Amino acid sequence: MDKGMNKADKTLLLVLCCFLTALVLHLQYRDSVLAEAFLFASEAALVGGIADWFAVTALFRKPLGFPYHTAILPRRRDAFIQASVTLVQKEFFSKRKIFRHLERLHILPMLMGWLREPATENRLVMQLVNYLRDFLLSQEASKHSAVLAAKGREALQAIEPEDFFALWGSWLQQTGKDKAFVKRLAQYWHKQVSTEDTRQNLQKLLEDYEAEKTNDNPWAKLASFALQAVDLVNYGEAAELMQKQILAMLEELETENSPLQQSLLALFYEKSAELNDEPEFHQLVHELKDSLLRDLPLEPALEQIFANLREHFLQDKAMDVDPLAEHMPALRSRLEEIIHAEYQKTLQLMEEDEELRRTVSSFLFDVIARSALHAQHLIGVIVENVLSGLTDEQLNRLVYDKVEPDLLWIRMNGSIVGASIGLVLFLLLKIAG
Repeated sequence: MDKGMNKADKTLLLVLCCFLTALVLHLQYRDSVLAEAFLFASEAALVGGIADWFAVTALFRKPLGFPYHTAILPRRRDAFIQASVTLVQKEFFSKRKIFRHLERLHILPMLMGWLREPATENRLVMQLVNYLRDFLLSQEASKHSAVLAAKGREALQAIEPEDFFALWGSWLQQTGKDKAFVKRLAQYWHKQVSTEDTRQNLQKLLEDYEAEKTNDNPWAKLASFALQAVDLVNYGEAAELMQKQILAMLEELETENSPLQQSLLALFYEKSAELNDEPEFHQLVHELKDSLLRDLPLEPALEQIFANLREHFLQDKAMDVDPLAEHMPALRSRLEEIIHAEYQKTLQLMEEDEELRRTVSSFLFDVIARSALHAQHLIGVIVENVLSGLTDEQLNRLVYDKVEPDLLWIRMNGSIVGASIGLVLFLLLKIAG
């Protein structure tokens, strides 16, 4: 429409030229049958072409301004739009067709194949970890702090101190933490003992001890003075010697599996076992446990921890930083491992349990079918809104572009059929005359 002359217009122009040529020939050769037949046929072709042009044009506008029963599509646009909506809803998206197409789809195998892909698994696991993180951040800290504190007290109440000490000692031995603890302790004291202050303190200790022993005995004090005078007794050298001996012992304690270290640990475990069997110690640790459970401020501590974590995590999240990966990579890795394992178990269960497969397949079919049926109305609304928003010219162009070749052939067929009928009528008239 309005894109220059098309082949139907050119055909009509050709028919007009043929008519004018036939008219001139008929006027020149009035007795010629061929000229008369040519005029008769071209006249019928011109009438047929003009009539079909009028009919096709009248569908979209008023040809030559003719007002009666023309511009049919613009005048009946509301009916056309409703018919289009009904066509889309009832034919293209009918319940029967939707169900038939869904039955052809193997929904569950397609879903299982998609879920088995490593990229899908990783993406879903990451999403679940993030959802879990966000869920924990959205929880009320005070409520969960009270629950965790109650669980903690309950767990601590069930622990017998003697059993705990026994387990703790066994854990120290199995992991070698006891040797590491002795080594660090020896290193600390080695650093402290190796100073000049320690040597002076040892010398002062010896001198104080000598003064204490000789204070009430004049003869002992005289002998001590004489020995110091001839340098047979030198407290400075004695203190230095003691310091070296202590440092040597500490260095041996630092050496893993040294005899002194093993002897010390064996003595520690022996005395710990004896202490653990003492009734007085049993009563003391139970009183300490009860006092600890009663006075330990678990709720405020946990609430403060959760509040600080939540604030810190929200700050990281606002900066597009994953707080778990940034500050608790071990926790995030463990969560990912757990969810990966449960994900694989779920897929395996889906593959092995036929009843579960039927249930899930039925559920998916029901959900998709209901969604498609709800979309049926939505699609109708969309089609109606789109078509209603078009101007008359846009609507005409939309329809005309879809059927333009057929409309052009209708117009050309008008001229062709008109010429054929004109020839037939001319022959009949000649035969009858």
